[in-house]
Amino acid sequence: MKRGSRIKVLLLGTLVALIVGGSVVWLTQERDSGMTVNATMPPGDELRAFAASRVFFGHQSVGANVIDGVERTFFAAGTAGLLTVTESREPVSTEGGFLAHAYVGVNGDPYGKLTDFQALLDGPVGSKLDIALLKFCYVDVVAETDVDAVFTAYSSMMADLERSHPSVRFLYTTVPLTTDRGWKSTIKSWIGDDDHMGPADNLARQRYNELVRLRFGSTGRLFDIAAVEATLAQDPTERHTGSQAYYVLNKALAADPGHLNDLGASLAATELIRVVAAVSRAR
Repeated sequence: MKRGSRIKVLLLGTLVALIVGGSVVWLTQERDSGMTVNATMPPGDELRAFAASRVFFGHQSVGANVIDGVERTFFAAGTAGLLTVTESREPVSTEGGFLAHAYVGVNGDPYGKLTDFQALLDGPVGSKLDIALLKFCYVDVVAETDVDAVFTAYSSMMADLERSHPSVRFLYTTVPLTTDRGWKSTIKSWIGDDDHMGPADNLARQRYNELVRLRFGSTGRLFDIAAVEATLAQDPTERHTGSQAYYVLNKALAADPGHLNDLGASLAATELIRVVAAVSRAR
């Protein structure tokens, strides 16, 4: 650290933003693991491009974590005044950019979420958007899921929306992960009380996410939340069952087995901001 650098510390829940000479770094110390995790703040041009875009995000609870992370990121960067966030299933009348979001469908029914999202975009909501995305929840893809059928339905819906809304850029998303199952949950699964957070469930999510990455990874429009959740080098989250590899949600980023803590939400928000900014600048 250079002598004379200005240092400011913002306490944001369990998250700390350290501002050094205008550069922002997220810091956290995890009690259980003893790890320190660092991640840089999005640059100013990405924050401005994101804030100027008209974005609609369909989601459930993990999506709410990400939106909290977006708001926290803009606050820590001193640019909260640029950002308009609104929960609405109706068109947004705000001039300029916004992040509109809504709870879409119900958890555990991916086909219902597709129907609800498409109806929203084909209705008044879709008339004045630059960018839109739908994110499944981890409970939408579990061990019993017909992964190929869900992926086919998702791909078909996205293709339909792209044809009917040529001015909107649609982002693709992976499905979030869950942490390693604890011993209590393992025992419950043996007696039929399955929480859908076991190895077979994350293996199904891995299969689905591989299909998404193969089809859409080269578009520049992939919000890969699963990769964010699983790829902190300090604590590798690759697991194996037989010869098959899969990934889990890093506990350093988890508020509970399926949701993101402040750090996880901010890291996912940083990736969403990056993707939206890149797509917005390419329009």
